[in-house]
Amino acid sequence: MSSLRPILPLILATVFSIIGLGIIVPVLPFQVTALGGESGAAPLIFSAFSMAAVISAPVWGWLSDRIGRKPVLLASALATVLSYLWLANVEGLAEVYASRVMAGLAAGWFTAAAAYVSDVTSDADRAKGMGMLGAAFGVGFCIGPGLGAWAVGGDAPNYALPAYAAAGCAALGLLIAVLFVKEPARHSDDQIVRFATNVLRNNNISLLLVLHFTIHLVFTAMEGVFAIWAAAEFGLGARDVGYYLAFSGLITVLVQGGLVRRVVPIFGEARVIIFAAGTLTATMLAILIVDAPIMILLPMGLLAIGMGLHNPAMQSLLSQIAPKAMRGGTLGNAQSAQSFARILGPAWGAAVFSAFGPDSPFIIGAVIFVGATIFAYYLARRFPKTVV
Repeated sequence: MSSLRPILPLILATVFSIIGLGIIVPVLPFQVTALGGESGAAPLIFSAFSMAAVISAPVWGWLSDRIGRKPVLLASALATVLSYLWLANVEGLAEVYASRVMAGLAAGWFTAAAAYVSDVTSDADRAKGMGMLGAAFGVGFCIGPGLGAWAVGGDAPNYALPAYAAAGCAALGLLIAVLFVKEPARHSDDQIVRFATNVLRNNNISLLLVLHFTIHLVFTAMEGVFAIWAAAEFGLGARDVGYYLAFSGLITVLVQGGLVRRVVPIFGEARVIIFAAGTLTATMLAILIVDAPIMILLPMGLLAIGMGLHNPAMQSLLSQIAPKAMRGGTLGNAQSAQSFARILGPAWGAAVFSAFGPDSPFIIGAVIFVGATIFAYYLARRFPKTVV
């Protein structure tokens, strides 16, 4: 029997968990405004969620090693359901912040799910299992924003209904985990903490992590300000933003599900990363020339292609150049770099937006992405031809 079969219930439960998260992403900025918050407050709420998740992740990982993966999955899912129910019944901006911090602190699902996949899959199937887990994220973010757009309504937005829908999706994921996810017979030992310092001493890996952080810093800044930019430039609401995010999610699924595995063997990971950075530069420039809502599809499509290529190519490149004993630590540090970018990105995006105007985050983002493209080209020359 394939070692992938035991993870299928977990993958399905993860899809519902991410759908719940995706539902509130396009809605939250407008809910904040409706409660009297300034436009820059919503990106800061995204940062607060990410900061809480970074703080809690090691604790959840420690608990999953000691009490088991399934108990952590269940506790995390239950706390997430409660955070969404709180969000559906908030009466002020402070409660919105508090409910999202609670959701961030509850975000142990992702840590435990990755550990679960590592536990139950064979060496031959582990990469496929992690890929399936990543695909679950893509599918969830494809479906979630569209559902959020539908749930919030148009002329008279109902901000409670999307939060209730998110709670329902998270509860369904919890039910699937209760009934069908089995506790692994063994726990893997990736020794991530032990190898973290050694990973950072590897110059090539450190430079790649800097590039990875930079890409996600600008991406999350754009993600954080997109809704308030769309509202400021075109008067769009939560429903419209949700549909644009759903379109981007669909393109990401298509890229990661088909395009990546075709282009990487032909061009190599390093060249794909260079192309992705160039595509992200084009994304920022395309936003600056948008003069009608329909044209937003162009930068959203480019963004999905760029990030859809960058993430799997970067993970593959890091796993190839890292010594076998440091592979787990390398990928763990890549995830940490991405998480810290999610804390800082929305915050600086909101600050620049408020200080210099709606287009300013994208102008600065374009400049940074040009530098990232040049930096990626420089790094590509340092690697073996097998990955270039």
